[in-house]
Amino acid sequence: MEYPFSETTGESTAANSTDLLSPAVQNASFVVFDPRGREILGDAPSLEHIFSTTPNVIQEAPVYVPELNAIIFSTFSPDVYPQSIIYLNETKPRLETFYADPPVWGVNGGRYRDGKVYWAVAGSGEARGPNNKTVGQAPGIYEVDPITRKSSVLVNNYFGVQFNSPDDLVIDNNGDIYFTDPWYGWAMGYSPTPALHPSTWRFRPSTGAVSVVDNTVNQPNGIGMSPDGSMLYITDGGNDIVNDTISGIVYSSTNTHCVWAFNTNPSPAGKWLTHRRPMWCTESVGHDGFHVAGNGYLVGAAGTGVDIISEWGELLLRIQTDFTVNNVQFAGPELDELWLFGMGSISRVRWNLTGMPEARS
Repeated sequence: MEYPFSETTGESTAANSTDLLSPAVQNASFVVFDPRGREILGDAPSLEHIFSTTPNVIQEAPVYVPELNAIIFSTFSPDVYPQSIIYLNETKPRLETFYADPPVWGVNGGRYRDGKVYWAVAGSGEARGPNNKTVGQAPGIYEVDPITRKSSVLVNNYFGVQFNSPDDLVIDNNGDIYFTDPWYGWAMGYSPTPALHPSTWRFRPSTGAVSVVDNTVNQPNGIGMSPDGSMLYITDGGNDIVNDTISGIVYSSTNTHCVWAFNTNPSPAGKWLTHRRPMWCTESVGHDGFHVAGNGYLVGAAGTGVDIISEWGELLLRIQTDFTVNNVQFAGPELDELWLFGMGSISRVRWNLTGMPEARS
């Protein structure tokens, strides 16, 4: 790349990454960095805009529910109370409002397992729900039955200390829930001043035990687990500076914005994390929504698109969009669609990469 450097993104077809400044690359929907990227795309990949959303409003926590062939997701805004659901059974996807009972607001991440949806919830305090009823809640991990829509809180404190603002979660084969708990909710006005260090926790529903498994990632955000459960990945949004001396969130390109890989080691108490190492440094912002595909590839929402990375940290493919992508979700009966949720748009990718069943993706 010749000096001076510059970056732009756009949308269209596919291109190789031989010249990142060429119009063919800038206007491509898919940019291939490795031959495996073309295998991911297959013969007829597509990136299709499905729904328009409010600009500058974040769409989060998409969860695919196979019994309904539908995706439940959250509009992450203090003035939006219900969630939404996209039904995929029809030729044209249908969007409706989804109310949990009792209502839950400020939902930031989610996973599906054994007929239930599990939410990482950042919202704290009271909000005005359906029928003008005031509902109070604390940040934590919530369970929702997508059929009856009944909700319940699983855990919202560590020995009486409120969590900061849980951001995302993943569930292992034993049913243990690993969730990230950064300070973003406080910076965005969802939760009070943090009382805990930004950390990643393990919650064991079978016993109710809560244990910290990592407190080294600056602002832990997305989280995923390898297909065999031997690796846990945590994305770091440390380039979004959040502290008690700066109001809101301030961006810094020099702070960490990478994917960290950990080995998981079984114990009677659950998996422990060891051998932390950086797996991938994102181009500008840390991955928000994050999944692991069925073959072990990493899929991360990277702001101006989506990165697909090998299990060895190699960039294979990039999906480029003309809107900010906050989160992603594999969906469809074969889990071969990737839905992109962001500011201004909800879009769908059709390709050859498939997700993992249940919640480990």
